[in-house]
Amino acid sequence: MTAQIIDGKAIAEKVRSQVAEEVKQFRDKTGVQPGLATVLVGENPASATYVRSKQKACEELGMRSVGHHLPADATQAQVEGLVRSLGADQAVHGILVQLPLPGQINEEAVLGAVPIDKDVDGFHPVNIGRLAMKGRKPIFVPCTPAGCIVLLDEMGVPIKGANAVVV
Repeated sequence: MTAQIIDGKAIAEKVRSQVAEEVKQFRDKTGVQPGLATVLVGENPASATYVRSKQKACEELGMRSVGHHLPADATQAQVEGLVRSLGADQAVHGILVQLPLPGQINEEAVLGAVPIDKDVDGFHPVNIGRLAMKGRKPIFVPCTPAGCIVLLDEMGVPIKGANAVVV
């Protein structure tokens, strides 16, 4: 097989265009603007940059984005309480809890508090379990592996039966 250069920017633009159109159609049909809530705990610069990029992408695609930033010394109860309140909010359709969380926070408990149907990262324990089990489909797949599959599909690379190496 000959090496092929993948133009990730062009494929990303195509995907964003498709998503923007789907968001528009959804809004036109239902009158509802999809909303993503982000939860950032602490002052990790890389995490803050990532969350800002997700918020910007939402706005560019016609979705509502609501950011929540808690201090690094937030308690387990504060973080889980915020996540539960976002889960109950009908205007929030997806929740992104930015990892890593500070050391005093039990990440598994926080991720388990995200309703499975709002778990856009695919990190809820049930989603992870479904992802690992043959014949079960998670509601959401974590974005990095899903993005890799989109890139391969767009390039026409057959996946079934292939061996893969991740570097």
